[in-house]
Amino acid sequence: MGGGQISASTAAPVRPAGAVPAGPVGTNSGSAPLPSAAADRGSSTSATGSRKVKGQRRPPRLASLQLKRVDPWTVLKISLIVAIVMFFVWMIAVGVLYLSLGSMDVWSKINSTYQQLVTPDSTTGTTPPLITPSGVFIVTAVIGAINIVLFTALSTVAAFVYNAAAGMSGGVEITLGERD
Repeated sequence: MGGGQISASTAAPVRPAGAVPAGPVGTNSGSAPLPSAAADRGSSTSATGSRKVKGQRRPPRLASLQLKRVDPWTVLKISLIVAIVMFFVWMIAVGVLYLSLGSMDVWSKINSTYQQLVTPDSTTGTTPPLITPSGVFIVTAVIGAINIVLFTALSTVAAFVYNAAAGMSGGVEITLGERD
């Protein structure tokens, strides 16, 4: 061969436009098409066109992966959403508990005992009740807001700590499998 021409044995194969090049080890290298997922799950025909015998199912595939890094920004966003949802759950739970204890006259008995133990105010002559709905829900909201901040901050710090530990140890190994 002369004149700068490339022989057929050394030329790279020509791929059609849009074709995917050969991937990493364990993927299809382009030599034969992979069977479809429906064929793998026991449909009546396989990729070659022959009939499969009923009951011949391959076992579920397993993949062993390592969780090497958790994105702290994503952890912050998700933990903030979860913390806000839990805040509303907390407020509803305290409201239900307050109403149920109020229906059993627990609050009126506590308030009457408090008024008997404490000396009345000199200007009005009465003692204000110890437990009121507004007082209960203000304290509940403050505790819930503190929980939002703490939960979000601790989750984000935990993501940084995990990333540092995973960098030293290689991460958590997870085995994923297909459904049967």
